[in-house]
Amino acid sequence: MSKYSKCLIRKRLVANTPEERVRQSLLEKMIHSLGFPKGLISIEKGIGARRYDLVCYTRSMTPLLLVECKATPLNDAVVQQAFGYNATLKAPFICLSSPTETKTLWQEKGKIAAVPFLPMYSELLEKNG
Repeated sequence: MSKYSKCLIRKRLVANTPEERVRQSLLEKMIHSLGFPKGLISIEKGIGARRYDLVCYTRSMTPLLLVECKATPLNDAVVQQAFGYNATLKAPFICLSSPTETKTLWQEKGKIAAVPFLPMYSELLEKNG
């Protein structure tokens, strides 16, 4: 396995870590199967002292989806980490992805709703209103 892989968004070589493989695999699916516009995806930008994995924006550049990628199984700590990042971003949707699982969460009627996949970009826009 190569030490580096080319990032679909950053268009440069990045370390081919287990977490990066999860990120690149999800990006591939987002762009080629789920209709996410490449130009509206941001990777590893800072939020204060922290860095998010991926954010996808609406065409008016408001955060739509925060994605947290993990090389390990998803658990409550991952959910809390993502919601912590999102306290600043305020994206209406959060996606958590690991090598074996992807789920999307959002607030609905005061509770957290979830589906065991990442919906299409157009579906997130529609649900966001």
